[in-house]
Amino acid sequence: MDIINTRRSIRKYTEKPVEDELLVKMLEAAMNAPTARNLQEWKFVVIKDRTVLKQIADALRSSRMTEHAGAAVVVLGDKTIQPKDEYIYVDCGAAIENLLLEAHSLGLGCCWCAIGPNEDRIEPIREILNLEEHLVPVANIAIGWPDEEKEANHRYDEKKVTWIK
Repeated sequence: MDIINTRRSIRKYTEKPVEDELLVKMLEAAMNAPTARNLQEWKFVVIKDRTVLKQIADALRSSRMTEHAGAAVVVLGDKTIQPKDEYIYVDCGAAIENLLLEAHSLGLGCCWCAIGPNEDRIEPIREILNLEEHLVPVANIAIGWPDEEKEANHRYDEKKVTWIK
């Protein structure tokens, strides 16, 4: 629970590079998430190239921090495996949360930035990454060594819970 309670969106990063081995650990965690009918329709584009990181930052206002991140992972849904967008977003969301939690457990900071279902965000990423039409960009995850600290955020709210006993 400590990892869950202390994970926060980090938008400022040091210049220290993110090692490939750590990125693989995050991807392993992501791919251990559940999916509808166990289709595992997700795909991941790992970006460490500074030019591409800047292109993403310039294309998506919500992803400006990507320019200074050590890496980014763009999470995609493959419509040839799962044709329903609803399942793609739910399944990729579960994978993203696992990735964020693993990154935090490794001492890294991340920020989850939505891409889809907004077409005005999907198209620039599709162009930057030269994606085929059946691949749906769901989110961009900026990743780096944190250059900011944030307090734990306890969000439990009894008013949002209905008990049926």
